[in-house]
Amino acid sequence: MDKKYQKQVDELSQIWHSMIMASNCKHMESQFSRIQGLSTTEIGVLRIISEKEDVIIKDIVEILKIPKSTLTSIINRLEKRNLINRTISNRDKRSYRLILTEQGILMQKEHIEFEKTVYDRIMRCLDTWDEREELLKLIKKIVHNISNAV
Repeated sequence: MDKKYQKQVDELSQIWHSMIMASNCKHMESQFSRIQGLSTTEIGVLRIISEKEDVIIKDIVEILKIPKSTLTSIINRLEKRNLINRTISNRDKRSYRLILTEQGILMQKEHIEFEKTVYDRIMRCLDTWDEREELLKLIKKIVHNISNAV
């Protein structure tokens, strides 16, 4: 890695952290009480369950690329918080199907509202539609290239 490139990496790191701190997500998070105390991975699990019908543990392991033992611990915590239930899958009788409880549905709706609030705040920092489109285009490129690099 040459020095100019390393300088860009360091600058991205500094800018990224500054953006996170300036967006004041923790303060906004306090307005969304249901999502407090949940990890990013737990929220990811809940999102997958809400978006995918008849989702089984194997599906989530493949999507999140985490060990089954880690996912089992997450599922146990989410069950304890009354956010999900395990039932026998219609698709694979040897597996558990995961479904959101009423509390889980409310939490997921609140998380979506939280994300919209954060992303709205970020997008409002750009002046024009073209600037916002350019940001989206670059983020899509990053996601595409990171996905293909794995």
